[in-house]
Amino acid sequence: MKNHRQPARTGLLVVLSLCAVIALSPLSSATGNIVKSDLKGTWRIALRGNTGCGFSAMLATINMGTTGSGTGTLQTHGACGDSTLSGQTFTVNTLATNGKGTAGLSCGVGCGWAFKLQVSPDRSKFSLADVAPTNPNNFLEGTGVLASTAGDIVTSDLTGGWQVTLYSFGGCGIASNLVTFTLNSSGVTNNATNTGHSAGCGDGTTTGNTFSINSLNSDGSGTAGLSCGVGCGFAFNIQVAPDRSSFNLVDVSSTNPNNFLAGVAMRNSSAGNIVTTNLAGPWQLALDGVTGCGNTSLSVTFTLSALGVSSNATTTGHSAGCGDNTTTGNTFTITSLNADGSGTAGLTCGTGCGWTFNIQASPDRSTFNVVDVAAINPNNYLAGEAVHQ
Repeated sequence: MKNHRQPARTGLLVVLSLCAVIALSPLSSATGNIVKSDLKGTWRIALRGNTGCGFSAMLATINMGTTGSGTGTLQTHGACGDSTLSGQTFTVNTLATNGKGTAGLSCGVGCGWAFKLQVSPDRSKFSLADVAPTNPNNFLEGTGVLASTAGDIVTSDLTGGWQVTLYSFGGCGIASNLVTFTLNSSGVTNNATNTGHSAGCGDGTTTGNTFSINSLNSDGSGTAGLSCGVGCGFAFNIQVAPDRSSFNLVDVSSTNPNNFLAGVAMRNSSAGNIVTTNLAGPWQLALDGVTGCGNTSLSVTFTLSALGVSSNATTTGHSAGCGDNTTTGNTFTITSLNADGSGTAGLTCGTGCGWTFNIQASPDRSTFNVVDVAAINPNNYLAGEAVHQ
């Protein structure tokens, strides 16, 4: 592709027997066998990419049942304007025990998207990429995050370092952005660093930007804002993961009529002990953006060695300019990795073709986000998330 007492003793024996049965029949969450019923709960899915309405940022709030299907609202902010549709259906059509599967989301009468899906080992996150040939004009990627059922998430839980990857369409045209910051216990920073890579404004890094958690509900849903200069800013809906290690964010605000952004925030590890061997094993990466093939969404599967290298990545591409194809023998490499989980990586896409990413691995090593903000890739604007199988 181009560019997760006796009578009493008898009672005790019964209890022990029951415990033995439970021990012999562990829950799927204890065995690593992911099933649809594990996904029961409220999910907020941040999506971005091109549809029949041009570029759009979308937020789907879905109440999932035990059968892997649920209904909810789809809020869209895009080139065709703003809308909120109720009664939309999200369905996990297939799901392997390693979390890999397929899903569909309706978007109105006669409208729907088909996604490749990867659920994280802890069942609190999943990535999505629409690479279906049956959707020739839709190039979408996103991240679903489960709302916390414990209801105890507070702003101070987010204190620490974060890395946000964004893909957008705005005043600078198509862009991919990397934003790093450290939140205080009030959920605010006044010194966020934004590295931008855009079609209209080129490449640049600005400091002194503000990122703030403006509201946060106990289930992890809320709002946030990011400044981008004088008179410039974005307003996001967010959903914090139950383990507080990540949150998705999407700008569906009608007050930002010309800005359509969505992405993933990943926490820096405070333990400072992440190494390449922690990432060994199979992964699925969902990507969306613009490449030499125009609007593009991709699903990439690979197995990393202890050195952080895979030489046989399989890429399923869905693009406006190059159509649909699947290529094998591509290379995904972790080229650098800091102890806090930040680093760089590269993915080849054929002879003389490749992308360079900034990455941030989650503290539990089950996910990492990626974004291409490299000046050496002037016509490539990509962002996404990798989830461990």
